[in-house]
Amino acid sequence: MIRFGLFYTLLFCLNTPIVWASYTLADLEVLTQEGNYQEFFSHALDVRPSERQEPWKGMVSKMADAYGRQILTYAEITKSQFNKIETIYSWPSLKIDDVFKVHRQEIGLRYLKSCLKQTEPCWNDLNRFWETDKTDPDVAFKLAEMTVNSPEKPNSTWTFLDVALKSPISEFYCKKDFVLEALLSKLEIDYIRLGTKGELLKKIDGTVHPDCLISFNKWLLKKITQPDKSSERELAYQILEAQGKTNSGMSDFFYTVYLLENPSQGQLFNYAWNRLSELSKSVERRDEVMNKIKILDPLPDELFSSLDEAKKRAILAHFQKKFPEYLYFYANQCLLFYGGKAAFPQGNPTIKCQNLMESDNAATLVGKEKVERFRQVRSI
Repeated sequence: MIRFGLFYTLLFCLNTPIVWASYTLADLEVLTQEGNYQEFFSHALDVRPSERQEPWKGMVSKMADAYGRQILTYAEITKSQFNKIETIYSWPSLKIDDVFKVHRQEIGLRYLKSCLKQTEPCWNDLNRFWETDKTDPDVAFKLAEMTVNSPEKPNSTWTFLDVALKSPISEFYCKKDFVLEALLSKLEIDYIRLGTKGELLKKIDGTVHPDCLISFNKWLLKKITQPDKSSERELAYQILEAQGKTNSGMSDFFYTVYLLENPSQGQLFNYAWNRLSELSKSVERRDEVMNKIKILDPLPDELFSSLDEAKKRAILAHFQKKFPEYLYFYANQCLLFYGGKAAFPQGNPTIKCQNLMESDNAATLVGKEKVERFRQVRSI
């Protein structure tokens, strides 16, 4: 009977895993003195929660700071080092440690910048790094900058910039073209959803810090005079107008050019139509608009090739009555180009001139003499 009991006792011992004793505060103090980071962080949580008071927190903070600084001395940061830092950053005491937080950010950004260039970019690591803490605007900006030209990125640039541009230090980020382009694209979506009568100003205020708008608004002014596409001119004007940053001269210019860019009929079209009627009453205002238009290259003329003949005829007749100066200037520039009478470094400034000059009512719009000269220079 005794032998049978001994057998079961031995069997129990053999099948029970060996459990090493948990590390104590004294053990952690020794590891801290030795600078043994791996063993320290592997066993720091052995200490019971009730004993994780100031001495424990002090050691954890000291070791995390030293470990972070050591990793940052390496020329290359490995995935293992990145993972270790991300793991201990989840500890409550280190989550609020400002010094370690800075180390964690720098380690993460350096690792991600390198691994995103690999054949198989580390998008999962980037997502984990971002989701763990997406409150720092500088980290957000750097991630946006790091990934903006990556065609396979799972996150949109705005995912990061949404945090960065709401920050009081956003004015520094808003000096970058890619940031301004992303902001314009975001507001374009809101503008389309809201329509021209929507509360665009509230959307702007909720999207970006006022300090960013300083650089953004200067950039928008350039978009009004030299946009990459006509829709950007419209959007730039609407954003500035929503903030009360437009004036009479800018509005005269915008609505005049808007009509020449083959607009869709609607509220803006009606505004522009009526604005041209107002301009007919003031030579000074028309001269101011012409001075701004003359520096555009090419000149606005998309309307001239419109397939909507009724709309094209109506707008051109409106210009001939209310603002003939533009049609005469455009025709003269066309003749100078095709006649080789002036230098145009950027090429033809009147791309749709042929459409205008060959229209049925060209003589009425610009004069019979100009139409005849055009035919002559084009026949040579």
